[in-house]
Amino acid sequence: MITANLATIKARRHTLQDVVDSLRQQVDIVRVYGNDYLPVVKGSNVQIFTGCDYTDNSKFFWLPRSRGVYLSCDDDILYPENYVEIILKALKKYPNTWLTFHGRKLGGMNLPYYTGHHVYQCLRSVESDYQIDVPGTGVSAFHTDTIKFDITSWEDYRMSDLMVGLELAKARVRTICLKHKMFWIKSAETHLLESIHRREYKNERQNQIANTIYSLVSSSR
Repeated sequence: MITANLATIKARRHTLQDVVDSLRQQVDIVRVYGNDYLPVVKGSNVQIFTGCDYTDNSKFFWLPRSRGVYLSCDDDILYPENYVEIILKALKKYPNTWLTFHGRKLGGMNLPYYTGHHVYQCLRSVESDYQIDVPGTGVSAFHTDTIKFDITSWEDYRMSDLMVGLELAKARVRTICLKHKMFWIKSAETHLLESIHRREYKNERQNQIANTIYSLVSSSR
């Protein structure tokens, strides 16, 4: 079973169908969690949910009960037609690994999260495969045999990348950012009015979690 799983908000309702359409021919099921409304999305293999507002963490709402290849996706990204094909090949190359096309290699302790670490971006070229510490959860994939966690136990919101990075560090699961070309993955929006990056740019809690992750991964090397 291959599932694509994403959280959404009402502000992204105009691009949501395009995002889902870029995924639904490549997977068995697309699951959409509406945090602040009940989304309307077409597709015979699309499942719609709503409930408590877990913010971007909601893309992992189904993980405790899922089996198979789990794609965590964002509601503002258009995925290429060979996205899942590339992921399945990479899972064979890197078994028991969390795969992503975006993320950060932490550079040390007490550094600002957004500006103090090395960033590999999904919307730009990444020239090789790199082991990193914090995955971009909007462009990630893994097999559920590798790791499971329950987002309802998390106390932090609007920082799912870091929360997943923390879970991976605790479980000692490797994270690989896969090589890709610019424009292979595209933004569904020309402006990101509801960007978590914009809202959480100076959130000190992010720096604290990054410090914890860095400490855990450094001790395991």
